[in-house]
Amino acid sequence: MPQPTVLDLFKLTGRRALVTGGGKGLGKVIARALAEAGADVVVSSRTGSQLAEVVAQVEATGRRAVA
Repeated sequence: MPQPTVLDLFKLTGRRALVTGGGKGLGKVIARALAEAGADVVVSSRTGSQLAEVVAQVEATGRRAVA
C-alpha cells in the first residue's frame, strides 16, 4: 500500500469551510487555498463589494462559493 503524500493529508474534497474576513488579505488567500484543496467555501466580510471577486476566484477552481 503506497504511503500518502503531504498533499493527500490536506485534501478537503467534500468538505465545507467558512472564512470570516475573506474579502481581502489573508482571509482571501485562505479562501482560495481551501478551495484548491477541494472545499466549498462560504466567505464573509464587512465589505460586501470585495466578496464578488473572491467568489469568482473560488468558483474558478471548480468549487462552490457563497458570499
